[in-house]
Amino acid sequence: MNKRGSGFYFEFVFIMIFSMLILSGCQGTANLPQVSIKPSDHSQTNPQPLENKDVLKVGISSVLSPRETVENYQPFADYLQKKIGRPVQLVQRQTYQEINELVKNQQVDVAFICSGAYVVGKKDNLELLAVPEVNGKSTYQSYIIVNANSSFRQFSDLKGKVFGFTDPISFSGTIAPTYMVTQLKTTPKDFFGRVVYTYSHDNSIKAVLDNVVNAAGVDSLVYQYAVTKDPTLAGKLRIIGQSPEVGSPPVVVNHNIDPNLKTALQEALLQMDSDPLGQQALKALIYDRFVLPNPKAYEPVETMVNAILALAQQESKG
Repeated sequence: MNKRGSGFYFEFVFIMIFSMLILSGCQGTANLPQVSIKPSDHSQTNPQPLENKDVLKVGISSVLSPRETVENYQPFADYLQKKIGRPVQLVQRQTYQEINELVKNQQVDVAFICSGAYVVGKKDNLELLAVPEVNGKSTYQSYIIVNANSSFRQFSDLKGKVFGFTDPISFSGTIAPTYMVTQLKTTPKDFFGRVVYTYSHDNSIKAVLDNVVNAAGVDSLVYQYAVTKDPTLAGKLRIIGQSPEVGSPPVVVNHNIDPNLKTALQEALLQMDSDPLGQQALKALIYDRFVLPNPKAYEPVETMVNAILALAQQESKG
């Protein structure tokens, strides 16, 4: 890889974070309902962090808001503790990059992250372990959603409107919508009237329902989960755009993890659907089972990132 290519991932993270801060006009998520995690909250399930060196630490990206995440992942923690034979601690952070850093520095043993975070984090020794399968598929999409009461029917209708991104390196919440903008030969700064960060997909859904934003990019799996919990949402929201299918949000480990622990973790995930406790955990996550990952399924994400960077570079030269 040449020098320019080797700087790709760092450049992407910098451009996305810096540009989105500018795009939000320093207005950020004002008036947006959120649940924040204080820096001292090492674990939402165990307020006093365990000191036992054998504690298995599981990083959880904030795809859902913190409280919702804990409720969904606690059955998984119970299952993993039974299979691995070690106490399990769930570790949450507000941003995807923070979870990536925990994996990179081996401060967590395993982590649930999003596809965009995996593509960005590959340079930091993030390794695919398993991916969830839902309705026979181990892929998902970005949905562009609007309030059903709005007049928006297609993505181009959002010009000049307020758009909700989730996390700077979220595939479905930021990368895919930004790519859709590039296909219109423009940039988010010029296309949208304003963007805000929600930092979770359920917050994005609520922001659209409450008309805090005109539209948002959300994880199709989270959207389906939300509609399963509240079927009335299907009539309150409208999907006006979809990205191509990409690899589902994966479970990752650091490449330098102890091989025996890696094997134990992977086997525990792949065997969940045949274990009663594991089945309960899968049900809470709205997954059918976990399967072995296909690295090629994440190539479309890299293609989108390359297109975004190319346009950003053109804009900087112009």
